Amino acid sequence: MFKQILLPLDFEHQELYPQVVESALQLCHPQGQIHLLYVNSARIHHAAAPLMSNELIGSMDKTMEQQLADFMARHIPVALQGQIWIKHGVVYDTILARARKHRTDLIVMPASRPGAGTYLLGSNASRVVRHADCAVLVIR
Repeated sequence: MFKQILLPLDFEHQELYPQVVESALQLCHPQGQIHLLYVNSARIHHAAAPLMSNELIGSMDKTMEQQLADFMARHIPVALQGQIWIKHGVVYDTILARARKHRTDLIVMPASRPGAGTYLLGSNASRVVRHADCAVLVIR
């Protein structure tokens, strides 16, 4: 059983979320916590950066924080609810940094359908699996 579980969510692969949550709940220690993370990469991929003001980014972050809070309230029992983090950066780097900083025991994350460039896993899931200091469960 794992005491500190991190669920990086982007609301792109919501069809996988029941499996992600169920897996986390089954693997969580009774005194453990399940934490949620959203990584906003809007300014990292510079194409949209000039069009996005600080106010727009802040508004997006607040909206995502509310969505994560609602998700946590609906799907994670109160006794297991951990923290919610909204971070900015490269998705896989930010997931790995948050997991290290918080001493996460397990990362449970959805994976997109692979394309030719990623073949087996999505690029973020693949990089997290290869570089994480903890166990990683990828749900497809």
